[in-house]
Amino acid sequence: MPRTKEQNEEIRLRRKEAIMKGALSVYVENGYAAADIGDVAERAGVARGLVYYYYKDKRSLFRDLFLHMFQLSNLHTRKHFSQEGTAVELCAKFATVMYQNLFENSEHVLFFFRMRLDLHELFTHEELHNLLWRDNNLQVVVETLRKGMEAGDVRQMSPEMLTEQYWGAIMQGMGYLKRKREALLKQGKTLVDAEQLLKSEVEDATKTCVAMLSRNARP
Repeated sequence: MPRTKEQNEEIRLRRKEAIMKGALSVYVENGYAAADIGDVAERAGVARGLVYYYYKDKRSLFRDLFLHMFQLSNLHTRKHFSQEGTAVELCAKFATVMYQNLFENSEHVLFFFRMRLDLHELFTHEELHNLLWRDNNLQVVVETLRKGMEAGDVRQMSPEMLTEQYWGAIMQGMGYLKRKREALLKQGKTLVDAEQLLKSEVEDATKTCVAMLSRNARP
């Protein structure tokens, strides 16, 4: 019996999802220049020809991967900050989740560390200007902090500047924890081991991010 249009679409989506996962794995491990379509197909569990059925070349595949990852990041940020809770509570949880992802969703985190090296290989200057991935994420935080200021939970200052400071603190913490994580893995520790050994530092990093939001914080 022939498949329905809906069944064909579901199969197409599953295949593309598998290809995206394979491309992410290869990219995080090898970067764009050394990435190979054959390796992507192998990681995805599909035939090499199927990858070329959906993507004409390596560049179009990895452009799609980048756009897919930016979309996931924006969706995650919007979903997180749409939850119930004060601005400080939401910002604290967001920082903690970001740090935990180094151990529990590490390929996604490592993608964002590496992708800056290849953006100009895959996108024109004008395209990069229009992507607005980071700006979209930051705007969600700006709106949350502005509401926190109105509620009296967050220190009074420019919400845009405070967002930049908060985001910068998260990124600095991520960089530090990534280096510590890599050092532990080189020593033969597992990701689970590394997460436990760095638990207190994750907590301290979160506290640092949140401290600057407090209405009692000093300039």
